[in-house]
Amino acid sequence: MKVTVKDGEKSQKILSIEIPAETFKSVFDKELEKVSKNIKVQGFREGKAPKDIVLKEKGHAVRVQALELVINESVQKAIEENDIRAMGQPEVKDVSFEDDEKPITFDVLVDIFPVYEVANYKGFEFTKEVNEVADEDLEAVLNNLRDRQAVLEPVEGDATVAEGDTAVMDFEGSMNGEIIPNACANDFSLEIGSGQFVPGFEEQCVGIKKGEKKDIVVTFPEEYQEPSMAGQPVTFAVTIKDIKRKSLPEMDDEFAKGVNEKYETMAELKEEIKKDLELEAAELAKDGIYNQMLDKIIEENPFEIPMVMVKEQAERLVEQQLRQYAMYGMDPAQLGIDKKVLAEQNYPTAEKQVKSALVINKIADLENIDTTDEDFDKALGEFAERYDKTKDELKKELEQHGGMQSFQNTVFTNLVYDMLMAENKVEEKIVTKAERDKKAAEAAKEAGKEA
Repeated sequence: MKVTVKDGEKSQKILSIEIPAETFKSVFDKELEKVSKNIKVQGFREGKAPKDIVLKEKGHAVRVQALELVINESVQKAIEENDIRAMGQPEVKDVSFEDDEKPITFDVLVDIFPVYEVANYKGFEFTKEVNEVADEDLEAVLNNLRDRQAVLEPVEGDATVAEGDTAVMDFEGSMNGEIIPNACANDFSLEIGSGQFVPGFEEQCVGIKKGEKKDIVVTFPEEYQEPSMAGQPVTFAVTIKDIKRKSLPEMDDEFAKGVNEKYETMAELKEEIKKDLELEAAELAKDGIYNQMLDKIIEENPFEIPMVMVKEQAERLVEQQLRQYAMYGMDPAQLGIDKKVLAEQNYPTAEKQVKSALVINKIADLENIDTTDEDFDKALGEFAERYDKTKDELKKELEQHGGMQSFQNTVFTNLVYDMLMAENKVEEKIVTKAERDKKAAEAAKEAGKEA
């Protein structure tokens, strides 16, 4: 057997293999002998048929089987003899086998663990955007909490539906004069402005009086799930039976206790909310600067990774997404989710995550960074304090829910980031929460376009 090896794209090795005709003939004869012992041919006892008849009956199948065996054995031998660290299943292509007297030739694409260097990771300049928690951020959280404790109370007198009201209604949908059974309901409660219904429906409910009946015409979206209604105008006969309006609680000490009994006063609640917002801002700022650093290091130290690594990580991301759907009571099967398509959509994210992990590990090796018991214990204490737990309580929870390895990885990664923060110039820039949220929304929108 002759084997030549050369480098391919995306961390692959290309093996060009040539197998002598004699090797194939030897395997073919052995396989034919096995078949001959068991074949049943009319007029002959089992295993006693002449070789030429066996060849006529089973020759092609034996030939295919022998070829597969020869190729598989040769591929395995070539990988071992050339000390190739294969990942995933090798891909055989361009098989040439036209004549039993000539050698069999083919190529094999083998994904290998990437060989890469990370030389440039110090001396760069970065801007760390720090979110300054403003009074309006605190007020937004308080208003959200207040809204959750609101009580719906019927509106008395000659009232009309307003934005934010909950309207109790009967409605009957029809198209071209025919009632649509799935577009009818009685005593249905709808918060006006929630966006729960087809665009245009809730807006047209505003101003309808209690007890009044009104026809509302809504054009359904082109991508609506029911094809017969997609892009079509539907008339809803709506009757407003009752109007309920939120009664918001006063934001006093009793309100604070209603949020959580551990708070005695509004001052305590506000202090805790501000602390949480500051912690969230610090975490987002840290994630932002870390992502900047990794993006820059990957850009300055380009390398390819095998597709098998990308696919495996993309599949892990899909499983995480499906578990999240399940947590919210959604059945992926009913949503029509194609796991393969979803994995492909995750390829760019998966590739970045794999490269980032490889970069972090390489830098750790170069800088002799590893976690010690002291590092782990310190991190455990910091996280325990953050979540109002003891170290033992947090450790027990991590062990019970299989999160210990993930926590250890976080400790290790943070040590690498600490080194990068020390070896690169980082300037801080104060941004508002509104600016941060706007930037995040724009990034998400851009990512959606690329997907």
